[in-house]
Amino acid sequence: MGEETGPAVPRPGRRPDFTDAHIAAVLRAAAARSGDPLSVAQYDAGRHEPSSARIIQRFGSWSSACAAAGLSARSASRTYTRAFDAATVAAAVTRYLAEPGCTGSYTGYAEWAKRTAGAPSAQTVRNTLGSWAQAKAASGADGRAPQE
Repeated sequence: MGEETGPAVPRPGRRPDFTDAHIAAVLRAAAARSGDPLSVAQYDAGRHEPSSARIIQRFGSWSSACAAAGLSARSASRTYTRAFDAATVAAAVTRYLAEPGCTGSYTGYAEWAKRTAGAPSAQTVRNTLGSWAQAKAASGADGRAPQE
């Protein structure tokens, strides 16, 4: 990703900052031992530093990190599909807000969702609709019409 080359730079009291060049070298070394394409599981089994999570955070994806190191990456072992669309999530927030004794809070929704069959989790609400205020707005709870 175009950052300086060289090894990790230790800072007092903190974990080292790994350069892109250092990460690429670690990935190539792991692939030399485990094979190319290198999977996250293979990398993690070697207990390398930085962690695979830190690498993914830095490069945006495992595939991007491997590509930056000149390696190929395995395709995802599974595909993800959303269980809830925005309209379904907004409808669940509306149902929660209509409950007797509802506090209207995100925490209240999280507790309600845990005990309500088929309700999307509180995190799914945020992932789908944004902030809790945006979720309430999407449900029409703030006096505005629900958003499509």
